[in-house]
Amino acid sequence: MGNPAMVKRKATEKRRAKYEARLGPGAYLPKAEREEVNAAVAKVEAAEKAAKAARDAEKKKAKLAKEAAKAKQ
Repeated sequence: MGNPAMVKRKATEKRRAKYEARLGPGAYLPKAEREEVNAAVAKVEAAEKAAKAARDAEKKKAKLAKEAAKAKQ
């Protein structure tokens, strides 16, 4: 049978997980906390986007250098 309080808590956690998966992190939090979480997530995403752009630029630069060396031969 189990502990009814644990069953209710588990159901609540599952519902919150589905809700957050659909609407993003912090969707189940109060407005003030949700705004803080969303700001932090946005900051992390911006940093990841900048890092990806830097990696892509390095790859492009290396590819162009390789092509230039090949053409020079």
